[in-house]
Amino acid sequence: MNKASEQQSTVSRTCDLCGLRLRYGTANALFSGNTYAFCCNGCRQVFTILMASTDSPNPESFRETDLFRQCRARGIIPGSEEELGGADSTHADAAPMPSAAARDNVLTLKLIVNNMWCSACAWIIDESLKKNPGVIDSTCNFSTDRLQVVYDPVNVTSHQIIETIGKLGYRVAASGESKKTTEHRREFVRFAVSAFLTMNVMMLSFALYTGFFTDLSPENAAKISWPMFVMATAVLIYGGYDFYKKAWAGLRNAAFSMETLIIIGALSAYFFSTYNLFAKSIHLYYDTASMLITLVLLGKTLERRAKGKVLEDLENFFALMPTKVRICSGDFPEGRYVAIEQLTPGDIFRVSETDIIPADGHVLSGNGSVEESSLTGEPLPITKKPGDLIRSAARVQQGSFKIKAAKVGNDSTLGQMMQVIEKTLLTKMPIEGKTDLILQWFVPVILVLAVATGVACRFMGLSLETSILRAVTVMVISCPCALGIAIPLARV
Repeated sequence: MNKASEQQSTVSRTCDLCGLRLRYGTANALFSGNTYAFCCNGCRQVFTILMASTDSPNPESFRETDLFRQCRARGIIPGSEEELGGADSTHADAAPMPSAAARDNVLTLKLIVNNMWCSACAWIIDESLKKNPGVIDSTCNFSTDRLQVVYDPVNVTSHQIIETIGKLGYRVAASGESKKTTEHRREFVRFAVSAFLTMNVMMLSFALYTGFFTDLSPENAAKISWPMFVMATAVLIYGGYDFYKKAWAGLRNAAFSMETLIIIGALSAYFFSTYNLFAKSIHLYYDTASMLITLVLLGKTLERRAKGKVLEDLENFFALMPTKVRICSGDFPEGRYVAIEQLTPGDIFRVSETDIIPADGHVLSGNGSVEESSLTGEPLPITKKPGDLIRSAARVQQGSFKIKAAKVGNDSTLGQMMQVIEKTLLTKMPIEGKTDLILQWFVPVILVLAVATGVACRFMGLSLETSILRAVTVMVISCPCALGIAIPLARV
């Protein structure tokens, strides 16, 4: 047979799943000693999983399954050449390539998908989402139950994406990303508003302090003082809201914290300034009270930003742990998916392309390459053959393997790495332990010292106002604002 007739023979063959001609090439799969040909990797994936689930060597039985009908109904598996052409053109119109400006405004949605029974489910979710306008890319990993969607919020919303997945029959659990983003945005707005008001309070304070050197009429002093009072009140109420809750909890449990001293110092300066305001005095310290709150908010913002980056990296790392594994047995020689907890040393499991190795073991059969960048940082794929050791967290880049598990769970390479990370996260830094120990005694000592200072000044014959001012000064200058920024920076 010449080359032309051989090509013609190939074109005339049909896909063993959808029944269409192999116009785009072939993707083969070996099952029960027979080789099947498919028009794409999607058909091969659906075919292989349905073969295992029906326990039947007859391909015709696949077309009677609910999953096959669902794929046909959504146009994922076309039923005719005309439908295939229409689906291609529809998809091209529905999801055009975004412009450079649009790519700069895309968002990423990370979800956890439940009720996926096989890797074909992940493929169905990807293909269904990519048909939606505005979805630029979708990556669903069956082994880890994770879904990441890159989308244009102008054309599609996260709710519509979740609704599309729900219509396919899968439950979606938010990974907490949206909630965290909203919370971080709210806290940043709190800091930004407090900082803006504090800067205005400080500018008005500078104008008010000129009254110490020049005559400032009571009317002009009031015009400067009352706006300071309003803005400082907003900073202490809005900016310091979370600090009040923590300080009150510390007082109730006799566990004094940094927030306790900051709130006491800020409120002391605020109420002392308010007393002087109604006494028509220019001795106002609203700038001090506002700055105490704003500086600590700055430290919390820096800490949150650094912690957010770390948590994002940790989330990506923990996502490497598969939740399912395809164990091979006498009843299911090609493997059947079970929960990862059922894998024990000595079990034989199967992995294919894009799968993450769930346990350490030795290759029994199969050839291909794996990527171990998550373990060693090596970006180049490593070839594996029968007899080679293969470690968990590596991703199969090419080929498929049957592996005999040697170390599973916490004993595997990935499990040990996760244990080290979790232990590190639960361990306080030396500087944190020292500051916590100091604050347990520092706060009550400062409070006692401030009261003692005011009482001593009063007994020495100083006025009540001067005595209160010196007591407040002790508390204000003792507020650990440096710790409020130094500790978060040390964590960065």
